[in-house]
Amino acid sequence: MEEILIGVLSASLGAALTFLVLHILKNSQIKKAEDKASIILKEAENKSSKLLEDTRKESFEIIKRTEKAETRVLEKEEKLDRKIENVENRQDNLVKKEEAINKQKEELEKKKIELDGKLEEMSKLTVEEARELFLKDISIKFEKDGKDLIVKHKQQIEDNKKEEAREIILKAIQQYASDVTSEVTMTLIQIPSDDLKGKLIGKEGRNITTFEKCCGVSLIIDDTPDTVFISAFDLYRRYIAKKSLEKLIEDGRIQPARIEEIVAKTEQEAEMLLKDLGNQVLDELSIKSVPKEIIPVIGKLRFRTSYGQNILKHSKEVALIAESIARDLGADVYLCKVGGLLHDIGKALDQEFEGTHPEIGGILARKYKMDPKVIDIIENHHNDPFSISLETAIVQVADAISSVRPGARREVIEDYLKRVQEMEALVSSFSGVNKAYALSAGREIRVFVDAKTVSDLDASSMAREIADNIQEKLSYPGEVKVNLIREMRVIEIAK
Repeated sequence: MEEILIGVLSASLGAALTFLVLHILKNSQIKKAEDKASIILKEAENKSSKLLEDTRKESFEIIKRTEKAETRVLEKEEKLDRKIENVENRQDNLVKKEEAINKQKEELEKKKIELDGKLEEMSKLTVEEARELFLKDISIKFEKDGKDLIVKHKQQIEDNKKEEAREIILKAIQQYASDVTSEVTMTLIQIPSDDLKGKLIGKEGRNITTFEKCCGVSLIIDDTPDTVFISAFDLYRRYIAKKSLEKLIEDGRIQPARIEEIVAKTEQEAEMLLKDLGNQVLDELSIKSVPKEIIPVIGKLRFRTSYGQNILKHSKEVALIAESIARDLGADVYLCKVGGLLHDIGKALDQEFEGTHPEIGGILARKYKMDPKVIDIIENHHNDPFSISLETAIVQVADAISSVRPGARREVIEDYLKRVQEMEALVSSFSGVNKAYALSAGREIRVFVDAKTVSDLDASSMAREIADNIQEKLSYPGEVKVNLIREMRVIEIAK
């Protein structure tokens, strides 16, 4: 019985505890929910307050802007009203003035009729008779004045034409004036120390001989501290020699085989440079219609001179001047610019082909199928200006402007270049001659012969024959030293 009672009490106690725990948990959850709801409500109130405040501010700004806009509109309306009032006042004034003028016209017309009547009575001529007499007198006077005026206007037109032409040329010169530096025949190279001079000369002069043979220049090594000189009239040869020597100095391995390797590599790089120079000029002038084969020939003009004036700079200047003149005269601007750039293109090849530079340039342009009008400019820019096209005449004028202005050219250098070119051409015409280079301002001609064609016994007599031909066919100051070099190489391969 007691056990049953204890069991009942235990069950009741357990149920009471369970109920109590559940009640506590429920109250705890309710409190958490209330707290969370309170937080959410508070956040909502804050957001609502902020939104309300922002809305108020925005409404205030809108009202403010609206008031300003209304004020501006009112001001503009007032200005417009004032302008309308002014226009109406002016219109009223004009109407009054028009009425006054009409009244004056009527009065003048009446007076004119009265005067005509009085004149007829005094002169005993009708109006028509008086008009005919007046016109006859005035026509005689105007005929004489007209002749004088025509003569005067003819002279004025001639003067204006000359002045206008002068202005066009002056404008072109001022717009595209550029500095012109006459090219010299000597290049200075700085070396790290004088000890390097011995390496450049080499044992028994082999290094300097190989370098001069490969480059076609004269390498001058004297007592000038830390300096050697490259001498040659050909700018392209001198450029290759300069770059090759700089690479040899940097490399340090100065011996014949290395010299030949460096020079060959530099020649390849120089060919790429010619293309780059040509493309650069075409880009600067915005010219797109030149065949790709002619581009390196344009670049080669950088290494040609005429009376000391660099031909690439001259050609670019002629293109710009011709463009300016063509624009003023209404000619083909692009044609004049292209023709101006290419007018001396033959000078890039005049050492390789026979003929004048217009002839060589025309052959080159025809070979690559250029515009016939461009070919006409190239071939005829030195012809009679009255027998050529307008564009060719413009290029001819631009060429003259660029060439004859003070300081652009030097006659002495051109004479020297012509002399050494003739000397090289004469010596190269001998059988067995591989290369011939004029050095030391034309006072020495260095001749490289083929060892298989010219023997040691023939070398002496050949040098004498060359000297006799130079003395007989060329004019030159002082003496010319003929330096004939016969080099024989034997190459065997060890396997």
